[in-house]
Amino acid sequence: MAERGIVGFFCFLLICFAFQNETQAQFHQLPLSLSQPETKPASSQLRVQQEMASLPFWDDFSSGEISADKWLSKGTLHSYTIGNNPPSLGMVFLDGMDAGGNPYSRSRLENGEGDELQSLPIDLSGLNGEDQNSLFISFFWQAGGKGEMPDSQDALVLSFLDGEGNWIPAWTQDGGEELSTDGFQQAILPVPAAFQHANFQFKFTQSGRLSGPFDTWILDYILLNTGRNEQDLFTNDRSLTRLPGSPFAPYYAIPYFEFDPEMVSGTIQNQFNNLANRFRAMEYTVELRDLATGNLIARPDQNTPVNPVAQAGERRDFFSTLPEDLELMADNAFDLEIAVQLMAGDDFLVASIEGQDTVFNEAVDFRVNDTSSTIIPFQDYYAYDNGHADYAAGINQRGGMLALEYTTLNPGYLSGISINFTNLAQRGNAIELMVWDSLENEPLLREEVLIPEDDGLASFAYFPIDTNILVQDTFYVGFAQYSNDYLHVGLDKSGDTGEKVHFNVLGSWQQNEEVSGNLMIRPHLSQVPVQEISEETDPEIHLYPNPVVDRLRISGQVTGVAVFDFQGREIKVPQEGDKNGEILNFTGVQKGMYLIKFIQGDHSFTKRIIVK
Repeated sequence: MAERGIVGFFCFLLICFAFQNETQAQFHQLPLSLSQPETKPASSQLRVQQEMASLPFWDDFSSGEISADKWLSKGTLHSYTIGNNPPSLGMVFLDGMDAGGNPYSRSRLENGEGDELQSLPIDLSGLNGEDQNSLFISFFWQAGGKGEMPDSQDALVLSFLDGEGNWIPAWTQDGGEELSTDGFQQAILPVPAAFQHANFQFKFTQSGRLSGPFDTWILDYILLNTGRNEQDLFTNDRSLTRLPGSPFAPYYAIPYFEFDPEMVSGTIQNQFNNLANRFRAMEYTVELRDLATGNLIARPDQNTPVNPVAQAGERRDFFSTLPEDLELMADNAFDLEIAVQLMAGDDFLVASIEGQDTVFNEAVDFRVNDTSSTIIPFQDYYAYDNGHADYAAGINQRGGMLALEYTTLNPGYLSGISINFTNLAQRGNAIELMVWDSLENEPLLREEVLIPEDDGLASFAYFPIDTNILVQDTFYVGFAQYSNDYLHVGLDKSGDTGEKVHFNVLGSWQQNEEVSGNLMIRPHLSQVPVQEISEETDPEIHLYPNPVVDRLRISGQVTGVAVFDFQGREIKVPQEGDKNGEILNFTGVQKGMYLIKFIQGDHSFTKRIIVK
């Protein structure tokens, strides 16, 4: 599953002084946290390890984590999303933030060494002459990606540990605007015999600004082994490069009672990369399952051939179309797992070929990157985000308002709002929770709440709503703030619904056009009003059909009829009469729930209807 990971503009620096020259408040992309840097050495220093790694040393980071069996890490983080067109599934990135989301320095201009990724010790003392001369390390790197582009004075450095315990730079890549962010570059270099001792290590170091998530470098597919040369740039490996995309885009989560297959349909998108220097016939299978039970819901593709055959070094998107009869309506909430498997004939790394016998090295299994899966929640909320904050975003204006636009598939009652606040130092701050049916209208809800304490960056603050607010079609959820400080809201980089973000810092609403990603604000819905609505009724009055498509018939004697939406606003609906009673013509009226108020002399009665 997706882990912590990550172009708009990243000019916001970590502290308020970074914008001292700005004259207007803005909506900006931000680091995850402005909390004070940790003072304990364990949070900023490499942990001490006695374990050893061995040859071949390989990691493509497809496991979703930085493995403690291979690495010592200072601030380096795993991601499935920050890189553009990675060689394989998963990657790691280095920048000026530690693993807790804190800057290495409070000085916005200080430069130095930030994140590090260091291998465990590897015993190279027993290599023979042939192996000594054929020991090479290769890796893929990218500058910036979806993070900030390193400047020309910044660098990514690979260093080797010599026999006296000194780190010696072996490879350096400087930053600069001329570097491409679209693809990864591969580097390969020998490990000289002088470094082939019993406690050899190598490390990657980011050098740049230390005051925030700046000068980002991304690494993937690292291989250290003998039997190589400087032309050894291919492996007999075919890999998926991303998690499956949501077929319900732009939604990543949908209330289970809201899903309508006629209104939402799409494809499951993925991508493969052939890392070999020869063509390969492949197949793929896509399955949808109930995560809790494992029950199969649909299998859009099974052993489907990749057509045409994948060529050497080819990267290609492929798609799986949802079946038209997909049934996801459920009586209870559930999580949908979407799994993609690539059948490419991958195996272990070949150690040697002796006559007709092939000897494999099981320490390197190229099959680990052939499967990927994602979880689509069908709970009680809508979400664009995947539940994981890569960065944050916010505004810096007292009284400023931030709103995220949603469109319901079916009408429902707003029961709560969840917001991912990433700045631990802002717990306990007050905000004004707000809901709008249109940003041109007054809010339907204004309620002062406090940001609660919670379990960290991955958690959401949940604010229940005890007022009946029926949402249908387009609506907006968000807040107003009481401070000129940026209020950090989680920003997921797995997709881009930035156009759904609106902000008001100067007295008028503006649509976001700069910050890309999915803002982590979620509306929770209910099928029934959150507050009970009392209904007096007369058994002699009947409405049919209910739900109604166009005309609603009323049988019984009434002296007056009025129609209200669930915000209490009276709407005009044409009334027609015939010998059997009144008819209300809802043709062209917005779908949703409505109250019909009847008057009989001195009494009034109400009934609820649904317009489809």
